[in-house]
Amino acid sequence: MPPKPVRLSDVARAAGVSVPTASQVMNGTGRVAEETRRRVLRIARELDYRPNALARSVALGRSRTIGVLAENAAGAFCMPVLIGINRALSSRDLASILYDARHDPTLRHEHVRHMLDRQVDGIIVIGEGSDVVIAELGEEFHGPVVHAFGPADPPHAVSVRPDEAAGGELAARRLIELGRRRIAHVTADPALASVAARREGFERALADAGQRPALVLHGDFTRAWGQRAADELLAQGPDIDAVFAANDAIAIGLSAALTARGVRIPEDVAVIGYDNVAGYGDDIDPYLSSIDPRLERVGERAALVLMAALSDDSADSSPVSPVLVEGASTLGGGDATRHRLVDALLRSSTAPAVGAPSPPRR
Repeated sequence: MPPKPVRLSDVARAAGVSVPTASQVMNGTGRVAEETRRRVLRIARELDYRPNALARSVALGRSRTIGVLAENAAGAFCMPVLIGINRALSSRDLASILYDARHDPTLRHEHVRHMLDRQVDGIIVIGEGSDVVIAELGEEFHGPVVHAFGPADPPHAVSVRPDEAAGGELAARRLIELGRRRIAHVTADPALASVAARREGFERALADAGQRPALVLHGDFTRAWGQRAADELLAQGPDIDAVFAANDAIAIGLSAALTARGVRIPEDVAVIGYDNVAGYGDDIDPYLSSIDPRLERVGERAALVLMAALSDDSADSSPVSPVLVEGASTLGGGDATRHRLVDALLRSSTAPAVGAPSPPRR
């Protein structure tokens, strides 16, 4: 004879709460003390309580499904945001369904229609950073909409984003702490919001320390630009002792080209990038020091904001503070493995290979 299924009343009794309170916890509704919520969820797991999802949806008048619309799911930064979103949603037993717009307005419209057909309770739109506008979903969807990793002030949605100015400030403070006094900034198009924000924070921290940027070079967000910028640095600022690069691609190209020209990193020039791309691969011994915008946390916070809106509540939607992940480009101690990494990054370019004969830096 199969065991009798565990009922919600069994969970409530074991947790020492009322059935309505247990129901609020399991449905993610109402206001329940965090300690009580955790106790009820723990008891439910221990008893292997399995609520009927369909019955819950009917009772609540909700699908308990969140639509996630990626502007570009194949983009480099979509996955960490998505991981954070799913982590938060699964903690409240909410399902998600992912659609990829691929920057196609027609496809985006079709996806919104599909989400309406599925009666999703809310939508999270994953953008591609502050430089790429997130298209409006239209007037068809009347539920809550949250933008994750998109423009700061969309007219009809809450936006959760990284604090890019704080990232620039963090990079400058660290380089100053290391005793660097001739700090350059190699960045991209000054018209871009991300470029402006990172430079603003960088220069603010320098000003607080009584310094100014030794040199600012504008190009684009590519490794090739970082490689070209190395020559400009050596020509225009031969006494530069540190660089904050606006992203990791610039920083890697710059570091590799400087190394190829006899510049020691970090002994002669310390380098900090932005994005912590190595962290996506769980690199435990990174070559590049980099500002991590904590995109998983951006996704998690966006989901929490959406869930709060579904309960007519509010949640923290402030920009997510970055952290610095240090590697050999500021800490030193570079070994043969790190040098092989930089060498490999140069193979697709015209720059001389690391270790090729070159004049020492003067």
